[in-house]
Amino acid sequence: MKKRVRILSVLLCVAMVGGLAACGSKKEDKKNDGNEDGKIKLTFSTSVYVEEPHQKAIDALLEAYSKKEPNVSIEILGAGYDGYWDNITTEILANNESDMIQVYPENISTYNAIREGGTFIDLSEYMSDELKEKLVGQEMCDVDGKTLAISSYAWGTTGIFYRKSMLEEAGIDPESIKTQEDFREACEKFTSEGKYAMGVVSGTHAFTVSEWNRLIARPVSNGLYFPNGESEPYTAENVNVNAPENVWAAQWWQDFILKDKAAKLVTDKKDSREMFWNGEVPFNMDGPWFVGMSKERDESLMEDIGIIPQFDIVYEGETYKPNPTNYPLVTMISKNCEHPEEAYAFLEWMTTDEAQKIIADCGMIPSNTDYSTSEEYINNHELEHAIVDFMQNNYTDLVADPNIPQLGEISQIMLDAAQKMFSEQAADVQSEMDTAQEKIEEVMNRDAAE
Repeated sequence: MKKRVRILSVLLCVAMVGGLAACGSKKEDKKNDGNEDGKIKLTFSTSVYVEEPHQKAIDALLEAYSKKEPNVSIEILGAGYDGYWDNITTEILANNESDMIQVYPENISTYNAIREGGTFIDLSEYMSDELKEKLVGQEMCDVDGKTLAISSYAWGTTGIFYRKSMLEEAGIDPESIKTQEDFREACEKFTSEGKYAMGVVSGTHAFTVSEWNRLIARPVSNGLYFPNGESEPYTAENVNVNAPENVWAAQWWQDFILKDKAAKLVTDKKDSREMFWNGEVPFNMDGPWFVGMSKERDESLMEDIGIIPQFDIVYEGETYKPNPTNYPLVTMISKNCEHPEEAYAFLEWMTTDEAQKIIADCGMIPSNTDYSTSEEYINNHELEHAIVDFMQNNYTDLVADPNIPQLGEISQIMLDAAQKMFSEQAADVQSEMDTAQEKIEEVMNRDAAE
């Protein structure tokens, strides 16, 4: 679902070489069309509009808001994941970015730092404390004491989907899968004669790191990059990559894939999903959006699909609750926005029950907990609500990647290491984790010196 921002220096080069001319017309066009029809014009950039469920939900939001505020016109801009992040950098450098920009919380610092003095408006003066407390992931929108985004759309985290018929045939009670070893034993029943229990992404995709990180590493280490839930201080001395817990987790994942042969290596998440839908594997780790994907694939499949929470991790005699990543889509308002009050009014309206009901159809979980725990939502979105229940009753605090400008660079270092460890190459885990540690320390030291 999610893409990481690339190394900032690379993006700057791309933008300077060819992006400014290509994207420089948007702000100019916005000014040229003026307010000839008497409407306030706003632009909204998002990476998810290319996906049909999100497009349907966002179009419905705009239609509903236009009836509420007929004098406000909102244009949706953006691209697919591969091009979206580069485009944002290019546009900010050209002072040509959209009025509202939707990202993940860990991306905020990277884009805010592109422009000296910050790219985005501090929303603290707009948002009430009462509203902040209701929005999932809102606490991750604060940077250096400023609230730079609002979590007014939707979020997701992960559970483990299973095929009921396959587990029943194998004599496995899904409720008995409580720890990583319970899961491993269940998977062993599906790994004979070239068959597998699940698909695992191995390649250039960020899932190569994030699946292992969410399921095994972070629950036991509480931080792949930095300890204590990826919290400060973000210094070289505090880098956590080659901590014993992370090395153990990497070795477990490598053994699960290559020794147990429980997982088939695939290049893209869509391949592991197809394997699950086709009945080739019984398990698929995914978020609430997978429910809508499955319905679209084949409505009849839904009777055979169940979900359990991510399992606990037992390490050196202690049990650790899962703390999978939280994936809220959050929105920032540019300092170049000519109508910030109207932009915020739209984003705040998105937190209302009227809008959250529309958003529920996007496949993620609406961000306002008042709605996502309501009887209406539970009755209409049973499987998706199970993940809300997991968060409240099975998971400890959800963890996200550190919201720092260096994230793109350190993520790439970790991806390079994971490609070597979790592939047929089967590189030595301790050596690769030590190397990743050293490289990330260099990044943090370099930036501290600057």
